[in-house]
Amino acid sequence: MEPLVALVVVVKLAALVLGGVVSVLAYRAYRRTRIAGLQYFSVGLLVITLGTVLVGVFHHFLGVPTTMGMLLESVIVCAGFGVMIVGLYDG
Repeated sequence: MEPLVALVVVVKLAALVLGGVVSVLAYRAYRRTRIAGLQYFSVGLLVITLGTVLVGVFHHFLGVPTTMGMLLESVIVCAGFGVMIVGLYDG
């Protein structure tokens, strides 16, 4: 494995762990306060976190081209932010 690819894997794993921790903390805050916006925030952040990692998996294991991976990642990030916006307006 090339050093740069190994570094990308480490950073993606760190993003997965950190994003997961923030998502869990937001969900715990939702359960304590029952503020619906926090629930949407935790789900949106989880979508963004998992989407970012899945794009790396698609690229390295399924051979998805880089440009297609970037497009897929952007769509997933937009979906996650969309969930967060819904929570801010409706929550």
